[in-house]
Amino acid sequence: MSGEDDKTGERFADHDAPRYRDVAEIGRADLYEALLTLAGFSENPMLVMQASQLCLVDNMLNGIEQEVISHQFDEEPPRGKIALLQSLSPMWIFAAYELLRTWRQRCEEVIKLAENAGFNLKASSLERDLGYRHYDRELRAKQLRDAEERPEMVEQMRIDLRRTEMGFTQLEFIRVAIAKHEVSKKGPKKPIAFAPGLALINRHCGSMEYEMSNGGSIIGFVTRRDIAETIRFIPGAPNPSDEELVSFRQYMSPPDVEAPAK
Repeated sequence: MSGEDDKTGERFADHDAPRYRDVAEIGRADLYEALLTLAGFSENPMLVMQASQLCLVDNMLNGIEQEVISHQFDEEPPRGKIALLQSLSPMWIFAAYELLRTWRQRCEEVIKLAENAGFNLKASSLERDLGYRHYDRELRAKQLRDAEERPEMVEQMRIDLRRTEMGFTQLEFIRVAIAKHEVSKKGPKKPIAFAPGLALINRHCGSMEYEMSNGGSIIGFVTRRDIAETIRFIPGAPNPSDEELVSFRQYMSPPDVEAPAK
C-alpha cells in the first residue's frame, strides 16, 4: 500500500471509529457540575435545582440508551425501551434548551446593564414594595447588585456566552424543529422543517439521532447524547475566535432553498 493509501486508510479508520464513550465512563453528576461552572449560574438556586433535575433524567436516559444498544442485534428488540427513548428524549431536549436559554438571557441582561450603567435603576425597580414579598424579584435584585460589584463576573459571562454558542445553537435548531416544526432561522418567514421530530436510534450509542435540515439540504445529525456531552464538556470548551463564530453561524443558517411562489 502506498503512502497516500495509508493516509486514506487512516482517514477512513478515524471516520468509522465510534465517537461515544461508554456510559460507565460518565460521572453521575458530571452534567450538573458542568452547568455550575457557568458564570452566574450557581448564584441562582432555581437554575441549580433545574440543572440537578436535568442531570437525573440524563442519567436515566443514558441507562436506557445503553440497554437499547446492547440488544440492537436481537431478533426481538426492546420495543418498550425504544418507545420510552422516543418519548422522553424530546422532553429532555426541551428542558435542556429552556435551562440554557434562561441562563443566556440573564447573562445578556447583566451585560447590557453593565454597558449602560443601569444596575442600580433595575435593581431598585425590582426591590420596590409590592405589598408582599416576592422571592425571585429580591433574588434578581441581589444578583444585579453583586454583578455591579464584580466586573470580572460580567466579563466571564461574555466569554461563557461565546464558549457555549455553538452547542446552544445546535440544541436550539433541534428544539425548534421538534416543537415548532420550523427551521431555526432569523427573519419573519421560517422554512418548514423536514419530518420534524423524526429520529432514529444511533447504532453507536443507542441515543435518538435527529437530522438538521433546511429544505432539501441536510447540514448535520445530532443525537441526544451529543447534546448532553456538549454540556458535560463545558468546563473545557475553548473561547472561539470571531472568525470561527462567523463561519459557524453561516454553516447553521444556509440560504433558503424552497422554490419561490409563482
